[in-house]
Amino acid sequence: MRRDNSEFVTGFLSESGTHVRNKDYFAYTELDDIACWVIARGLDTDQEVQSAELAVKSVLGHFMQKPSLSRYRISRYLQEAHRVLRQESHRVRLKASLTLIVTDYARVVYGVAGNTRLYMFRNGRLHLRSKDQSLSQQMADGEEIAEDVLDCHEERHNLLNYLGTPDEFRPYISKKLPLYDGDVLLLTTPGVWEGVGPAEMQDALEEAKDPEALIDTVEDVLLSKQQRVVNNYTAAAIFANKIFKTDPQKKWRIIKRVAIIVLLLALTGGGALLFKMKEAERIADAATGMFEHEQNGDAFIEESDYPKALKEYSEARNAANIVKDKIHAALLNKKQRITQLIVDGDTAMKDEQYQKALEKYDKALKEMKDRDDFNEPEIAAKKEKTESYLLVMQWKKEGDMLFEAQDYEGAAAFYQKARKLALESSYLTGEKEIRAKLDEVEAKKTGISKEQKMLSADKLEKKGDDSYAAGDFAAAIESYTMAQEMYQEIGVLEKVLAMERKVTKVEEKLNPPAAVPVVAAEQSTPQVVPSAAQQQGGNAGQVSNTTPATTPASAAQQQAGNAGQASPPTSATTPPPAVQQQGGNAGHASTPSPVATPAPAVQQQGGNAGHVTTPSPAATPPPAVQQQAPKPGQSASPAPSARPVEGKSAAESPANPAQKEAVKAP
Repeated sequence: MRRDNSEFVTGFLSESGTHVRNKDYFAYTELDDIACWVIARGLDTDQEVQSAELAVKSVLGHFMQKPSLSRYRISRYLQEAHRVLRQESHRVRLKASLTLIVTDYARVVYGVAGNTRLYMFRNGRLHLRSKDQSLSQQMADGEEIAEDVLDCHEERHNLLNYLGTPDEFRPYISKKLPLYDGDVLLLTTPGVWEGVGPAEMQDALEEAKDPEALIDTVEDVLLSKQQRVVNNYTAAAIFANKIFKTDPQKKWRIIKRVAIIVLLLALTGGGALLFKMKEAERIADAATGMFEHEQNGDAFIEESDYPKALKEYSEARNAANIVKDKIHAALLNKKQRITQLIVDGDTAMKDEQYQKALEKYDKALKEMKDRDDFNEPEIAAKKEKTESYLLVMQWKKEGDMLFEAQDYEGAAAFYQKARKLALESSYLTGEKEIRAKLDEVEAKKTGISKEQKMLSADKLEKKGDDSYAAGDFAAAIESYTMAQEMYQEIGVLEKVLAMERKVTKVEEKLNPPAAVPVVAAEQSTPQVVPSAAQQQGGNAGQVSNTTPATTPASAAQQQAGNAGQASPPTSATTPPPAVQQQGGNAGHASTPSPVATPAPAVQQQGGNAGHVTTPSPAATPPPAVQQQAPKPGQSASPAPSARPVEGKSAAESPANPAQKEAVKAP
């Protein structure tokens, strides 16, 4: 529990510089009573294996298996990393420089192999710097070169010892050094200490309030040198803001214990007594450790941190076996067994083995019954949650079976129940799976509905075709319209357009367009009906013909004609105008029109000289009014059916029997 009563803050960075690959590596771990930081730099040219990473992970792996602050154990960590690099050297010989720090939050031990470094600052001043295992360091120790040129000496990379060396591996392990509040530990690779000196590090520390600020400032100083080549650089800063405070009386108790042992040995002088005293000391330490580990385990149980509690109970039980305390061994064995069941249940839940988790939780509840040192309601809640998960999976399985049997309504009902329970029990993974199943069901149902509507629409279309063939056009339109609506619902556009064309075709059959009437010209003898007024006169030399047309003439015909022009007759079946020419100019000849249809209301009033007016040979009735008198040089020929009285209008001339018959003719 030393970590909770101390404050160590870590910050680091690792960059490749101007190189493509970064061969540096840094990692650390902080346990409850001990911590370890490791930095390394790869020295080989292997492009596939990262020797620095391999060495760091090897050190931390062995440290976590057997964490210790002893110099022997730390040396073993480095020896194992050296052995790993030797074993993995297949293509090239793997090599690495490495520095590690191990602390119990009150003291520190560091180890060095190569030329990675540790700087320790205390009260803002450089307190300690680790020594490189290089030729330049050896020369500095022998006072052959000055310390201030060590960082740039040409032999600084000529290493005498490193991980992966073919010679005897001899790392340097320091003694246990005390830590004080405010101490700062800085781990660096050569890429940093070659460009940033101790004085610059000290200046950067004055402005830094935390590890990240210190690292950033050191990096800024390094890059401000603007070197053409920047090697890989890695730095890690550890701020010991508060160290773990030990009992000051404990040291005196240990001294007294050692003094008593030495005194007894002096008095007895027997080796057997020395052995017994050592055994007694071991048993006393085991007894003390037994109670400490048990208390730690109980504290972790209260925090629901069952894996850590399991580890503490295991240590306590081992200590009880050492002291041969059977009672405590049995009690601790019971706690360990219950905790193990809970941990196994949690692991099974994480692996989605819900049946196994339910069995573990059920056994744990039975074991902890009527006990106050375990949180029984919490485990009961875990069991209930597991049962909900199992029920969700069971309903999902039943829904899957119905889905395979194409009972989509039944499958949807089970999926809905399972999804609701999954949401209530916070089973997010199961809820996601079931939601996907519901989407599949809806897709199947939509597809079936579309197929059914397609079949119904096809039947209606065939029914319409049959009705059309039978001549039942109204029934055909009804069937086609209903089929079109169904095709519209399911989005079959080509069928919708086809139904529209069929409906249009049937409607044309049901309501054919009206026929255009054709009027044939009458071939019978023309009946003459006098018009209201005949031509009054014409121009000299002109002949004016009346229009033998079959369409109605205009209300007023040509008033006058130019000299020498002749007006050709026009065929029509419509009545002639009611008023013919009132008179003609000299040289005009006016003849009546033998037509059977009414004459236009008004004919030409007169013509220019040279015009000749000829009668219209149409089947329209003659105008009701004849010419009163011809102009000089103009001859007037009467109509075949009637001739007007000379010098009188048609209204004043007596009607002869032929005119009366002409008026009555259709």
